Amino acid sequence: MANEQQTEFWSGSGGEYWVVNQQQMDTMLKPLGDAALAHIDLASVQHLLDIGCGTGSTTLDIAARLSDGARVTGADLSVPMTDYARSRVTETGVKNAEFITCDLQLDPFEPAIFDAAFSRFGVMFFDAPVAGFKNIRAALKPGAPLAFVCWQTPSENLWHSLAVATAKKFIEMPSAPEPRAPGPFAFAETEYVTSILEDAGFSDIVMTPHEQTVELFSGQDVRSAAENFARINPIISAFVTEAGEDKAEPLIAALAETLAPHHKDGALHFPSATWLVSAKA
Repeated sequence: MANEQQTEFWSGSGGEYWVVNQQQMDTMLKPLGDAALAHIDLASVQHLLDIGCGTGSTTLDIAARLSDGARVTGADLSVPMTDYARSRVTETGVKNAEFITCDLQLDPFEPAIFDAAFSRFGVMFFDAPVAGFKNIRAALKPGAPLAFVCWQTPSENLWHSLAVATAKKFIEMPSAPEPRAPGPFAFAETEYVTSILEDAGFSDIVMTPHEQTVELFSGQDVRSAAENFARINPIISAFVTEAGEDKAEPLIAALAETLAPHHKDGALHFPSATWLVSAKA
């Protein structure tokens, strides 16, 4: 089964974590997603595809910004996240947003039904990325804009590298993520991303570096932030779950100490480095 590992994680503990911490993660990621969304003229969009929509915040935000009669479809392979997204539509009464649970690498749409596509950190998890983007391009009208944001290297994102360096003192972890493997940093290399999009049939590809301070776990003290931080990384999260609270305590305490210098005004503040990617179908 293609994308089996990603499906298992995002429809299991990964997706459940994001549902519970949706507001916190949106606070961190919204400014970065907005920077990428600026590459699409929403005033001219009639039907937009939100790739890897997660709990639906980006989809609902886009829905509110579209012209009368325009709509947005959010797609994600995570069952708990799309279920939660649908509940938000019911609660808010939004009429021009819908959510589907699917794997955009495998499940085809009708040809040329979207006139724009966007993603906030939702495109780096395909195990066959060219196939995934071919599927997306087929669903776009010719010349339709694609825009997304993805992370640069782990070393350029202190929010990740600091936590991993601390965890390695307690857990046996890979020295570095396997380059280009499905995951948050799969699209760190510009040449790799460009080649994927070109092979999938996209043109006018532009990758712009973007640096911005992000805020994590607002309203939480350092200890609480460290506990939640540990759940972002699947390896650290698995260790904490399997080891139990007592055995995991030294790691959490060390992580809190590491994060303390970056905690101010009730939140963690870190620099981030991303790519803003735009292309045409």
